[in-house]
Amino acid sequence: MPLGTSNQTVTTGANFIPEIWSPLVIKATESKLVLWNRTWDWSEDNGDIVHTPNVSNLTANTKTAGSQVTLNAPTEGVTDLTATTHRECSFLIEDILKAQSKYPLSKYYTDKAGYAIAQVMDTAVSTNFANFSQTVGAAGSPIGDAQILDAIEYLDLADAPDEERCAVLHPSQKNAIFKIDKFVRADFSGNGPSKILTKGLIGDIYGVMFYVTTNLSTSAGSRLNAMFHKEAIMTGVSSGLRTQGDYILEYLANLVVVDVVYGTGESRDAFGVWMRS
Repeated sequence: MPLGTSNQTVTTGANFIPEIWSPLVIKATESKLVLWNRTWDWSEDNGDIVHTPNVSNLTANTKTAGSQVTLNAPTEGVTDLTATTHRECSFLIEDILKAQSKYPLSKYYTDKAGYAIAQVMDTAVSTNFANFSQTVGAAGSPIGDAQILDAIEYLDLADAPDEERCAVLHPSQKNAIFKIDKFVRADFSGNGPSKILTKGLIGDIYGVMFYVTTNLSTSAGSRLNAMFHKEAIMTGVSSGLRTQGDYILEYLANLVVVDVVYGTGESRDAFGVWMRS
């Protein structure tokens, strides 16, 4: 026997069904910040330009019996870092929103403001890679074993120390590296299971640590992947990263501002290689 048309449904009983707000929030994804902390830190507390004098190698001369020594008298240059880029990220939360919200909005957005500043600083480092006079690879072509070895050779010829070298790649090039058997197959590595396969990271290749991040700009149609020693890129913060808050009475709201004054530039050209892709 049919029920008829007078039965109650979710439509007729809509006012009895509560809408639930989850205690969770969905935060925007964040890129890996790997560049800034792998550069040469020239930070100073004050001033807008940091002058760093250069020291040349000396020449060993032949000593002839009965003659005076040949003196070295190099005229030294200076390398300058200009730290005048000022970035800020701020937000204002009114009292009524703070009172009625069940979420710690100030904490959420303070964290996001700090990340926004860190991301722009990280990306600024990658713009230096296009200035490296040494390059391997080509626009639109994946980075392979030959390009990695050529980049290492450039650094070796420049006498860049083995310590504190690294390579930074866009995720598309991580994909290319994974397709090279010798880097991922245990029978090639000879030392047990591949770290790439077991950990999902690129890790150490030929003694150079490889990192992946989306914070890589492009130049002349090429992605700015790079292999470099720490001293290839100078960075400095003349006004440290600050997080400041104040209550603004006329708005009945709390203002939070995160800001920094920084600079970055190329310090040792021969210590870096642009790995184009």
